[in-house]
Amino acid sequence: MAGSVRRELLELLVDPVDSGSLRLEAHAPEGDEVLDGSLIGSSNTYPIRNGIPRFVLTRDAGQRQTSSSFAFKWKHRSAYDSIGVYETFRPWLLQRYGFNDVEHMRTFFSSHERVLDAGCGSGFSSSLWLTAQNPIQWIGVDISEAIDVARERLAGIPNTHFVQADILRLPFRRQTFDAIFSEGVLHHTPSTENALKSLVPFLAAGGEFLFYVYRKKGPIREFADDYIRQMISSLPPEEARKRLYPLTRLGQALAKLKAEVDIPEEIELLGIKAGRYDVQRLIYWHFIKCFWNEKMTLEENNHVNFDWYHPRYAHRQTEDQVKTWCAEAGLSIVHFDAQESGFTVRAVKS
Repeated sequence: MAGSVRRELLELLVDPVDSGSLRLEAHAPEGDEVLDGSLIGSSNTYPIRNGIPRFVLTRDAGQRQTSSSFAFKWKHRSAYDSIGVYETFRPWLLQRYGFNDVEHMRTFFSSHERVLDAGCGSGFSSSLWLTAQNPIQWIGVDISEAIDVARERLAGIPNTHFVQADILRLPFRRQTFDAIFSEGVLHHTPSTENALKSLVPFLAAGGEFLFYVYRKKGPIREFADDYIRQMISSLPPEEARKRLYPLTRLGQALAKLKAEVDIPEEIELLGIKAGRYDVQRLIYWHFIKCFWNEKMTLEENNHVNFDWYHPRYAHRQTEDQVKTWCAEAGLSIVHFDAQESGFTVRAVKS
């Protein structure tokens, strides 16, 4: 049954509160598959709706807002499910994680038995390498209703499973996964550090943790990010999306200039290094995020700016912080990519 929860997934699940066992109460099961029902723990009952076990317990207002923002974002598939978006983000993803091409990335994940996509959203990032010949057990987890979009997009791929849960309180047994993939998620929680460290116990010894987190920018850009986020995040998602169009059009207008400027010497006070800059990118990286990519439509570009400004939680961190957190969590870094946007890490659990 496409889109139902299978017992091979249920066998991995525990109560996220006390790690105790769960009793299945299935409604109209069909063989080893369940579309609706309940998982009953010692003190909580968790529903299975539309083939997805639901474990979200958070009471954090910021986390609920961030969850709502991403549910809205990922449900608007017309704003990211195009060839232009894939052609923009797939090479960037591969380059950051140190893979030569998409086949190299597929081969890497295929060498693992069970992979967790922690904060999978609509499954977009994993869809850049998952195929119908998928040999591994892939489990996507997201705190938001984007998990329903992920199931809609990826359930036809063999060995895929979907769980709605908070990555800070996962409903799995320890050391369940031999690879964890978390692309641009950890910083959208109350604490990037806590999110990173909370996932490590679910990784088997020798397993690899792959993740991307935002980088702290220069002082003016940081101020502008915080100011706009404060103004935007309290708005309903649709209103916030509309309010960001002028910012996106500014990025478009600056990009059309195709102008460059020489910065003769480093401006240490603003975090700007000497060199030649495209004007749009100079403003983008050091003053205000006004994303624009000519391969993408206005709606798709605005979608990227919405992704940045609307979620309440979008922490930025330094290189030293990320490396320290990995060391404290017992992770040995085997690949570290530092870009102006953020840090991409592959680390092995000792």
